[in-house]
Order: sequence, then structure tokens, then C-alpha cells
Amino acid sequence: MQIRKQIATRINDYDQTNGKLFVEVADSGQLDDVLKNRNTANGCYVIKLDTNAKSASDIYQLVTERYQVITICSNFSDSYGSAVGDRAEDMQHTVFKAISGYVCTDNQGNTTDPLKFVTGGLVDLKNSLHVWADIYELSYTQKINQQED
Repeated sequence: MQIRKQIATRINDYDQTNGKLFVEVADSGQLDDVLKNRNTANGCYVIKLDTNAKSASDIYQLVTERYQVITICSNFSDSYGSAVGDRAEDMQHTVFKAISGYVCTDNQGNTTDPLKFVTGGLVDLKNSLHVWADIYELSYTQKINQQED
């Protein structure tokens, strides 16, 4: 399973057992439609931002991948009267608790270094939605030449 999907699954599993804040947790495929149509509140979406590699030797390289986790919630108070800021912070905390330190599996079946929080910030606050994005990164080592001899 792709790392992006592993992260989304981990967030969803954690959310399902700890309060169910999110109506939808998915990888990046659904995000474009949500932002265009503004039709989903309380969602979480995982996007792969970039991949960088640095040679560790003639045989191995250290690969670092960064992922953006976007949380979206409605600007309206919920039926319990919770302010949107509280719900948005609860969502960010849920994501952090779910994936900080989580170890994924790369496409070769090897484990990665744990996911680390890098930064986060407000993306958008209009059209009745609060959009927040956090960036996480992980690293793993892979062979430079993947071809069989």
C-alpha cells in the first residue's frame, strides 16, 4: 500500500476509535472536488508533497518524503455549540496523535523512520470552511540500483 494511503488509513482508524471527528478521511484524490464544491465539512486529506534523495554511498541513498495533511471543518458551530476553532484544533490534535511517530512501510516492504511533524498553518478561512494544513516527513534507505544482476 502506498505510504500516502497508509497515513490516511492510520488517521481514519485512530479517529474511529477516539471520537469520530471526521466525516471523511482520504488521500488526495477527493480533495479537489471538496475544495471546488465546498460540499464536505469535517474531512481530512493526505497529499504527497515531494520526495528528495541524498546518496549515502555508491549503493544506498536516503530518501525523504513529505506529506501534507489537510483538515477541513465547517465555520458553523456544531449542535453542541462548540466553536469552530475548538473543533479545528481537535482535528489537528487527532491527526498529530494518530501519525506522529507512526512507522510506515515503503514499496519494498521495509519500514521507514517514524513520521515527524514539520510545520502547520491556516490555508483558508472563507466560504464557511476552515482549512488547515500540517506537513509531516519520513525517511528511509533504498538501493540506488534497483535492477537485478
